Amino acid sequence: MKKKYVWINEEGIPEGSPQTRMVEPPPEGWVEWQDVERDENPLLIYEPQYFEEEGVARLVAVFDLEIARTEKWWLIKADRDAQEFGTFEWNSYVFDCDEVSQRRIQGAVQLAALDNTTVMDWTLADNSVQTFNATELEQIGQALAAHVNACHVKARGLRVQIDAATTEAELGAIVW
Repeated sequence: MKKKYVWINEEGIPEGSPQTRMVEPPPEGWVEWQDVERDENPLLIYEPQYFEEEGVARLVAVFDLEIARTEKWWLIKADRDAQEFGTFEWNSYVFDCDEVSQRRIQGAVQLAALDNTTVMDWTLADNSVQTFNATELEQIGQALAAHVNACHVKARGLRVQIDAATTEAELGAIVW
């Protein structure tokens, strides 16, 4: 049976990547490497550690508050972006608001501001088509701006909570 081994330096810290070796016993300074299942918690990092009493090395989950805060903020930003660029609702109509859709809405709002007789057929998120006049197009633009702002206001509030968190449990409780 092939086993993986890793080199242990003078400070007792595993170095390098585990290697499969056919030689038994392993050369001096090498110890058996035990693969472990990683937790799905994205706030944990894994560091190799040597367990002298067992004569093995393996990854150990470690919670580092600063790394966890950074990771949590990245997760919150991803959720913010998903909501910001997903859909929004105005007057019971659901609109796409990916970057291209936002530009299209902004263009329609500008046209409506220049010409108050503007009337446009608009394809909604469910692919149905609805006709909107200039006033409605301006209101749709305002609803889009309010939607984007609400996403960022929520994210900023969560950022304050992330910065204030001092434990893994507090960070874990922060969700979009």
